[in-house]
Amino acid sequence: MTVGRVREILQDAYGWALKTDWKLPASNARAWYVSEEKLEPRLGERFEEPIADYEQPLAPGRDAAVLHQALDHWPSDTPVAEFLLRHPEHRHILRRAQIVGRAPYAEIRDNTISKDVLPIDMLRCKLAFFGAVHFDPRSDRWVRICMYGNAPYPEELQSRSADDWVYPAKEEG
Repeated sequence: MTVGRVREILQDAYGWALKTDWKLPASNARAWYVSEEKLEPRLGERFEEPIADYEQPLAPGRDAAVLHQALDHWPSDTPVAEFLLRHPEHRHILRRAQIVGRAPYAEIRDNTISKDVLPIDMLRCKLAFFGAVHFDPRSDRWVRICMYGNAPYPEELQSRSADDWVYPAKEEG
């Protein structure tokens, strides 16, 4: 892949991020990190907590804008591998950009570190992929769920349709 192709992908998939002012505290207010105690992802306040050293690469918009800026002076026909040899710190976002270049719905198209981010929206989306239903929000950062509600038991797979159990039909009455 060439630097020119990466620029095209960044402009297409991360155009919103290239227009964001990442120097504003509101655009950069939060940071994702892994808790030492439970080893699970957490969202902290960047300017209130000493978490910068533990930040995980979960700000694709900001990282795409930084990558785009780093590519500014590189000729369009340069192989990406040559760029990465000199700037390996961009490897993670370049990989994400290559994926979104092939799979347009593979990337979050919002600022995941903004002061306005609602992590519960991302959590609900992720949990739905694992079969979560009946969300019961407890705050804007965690939710109680039901896993596989209405799922048939193994012995019921022969006698009833197992295709529509996630959204059961309402019983008439």
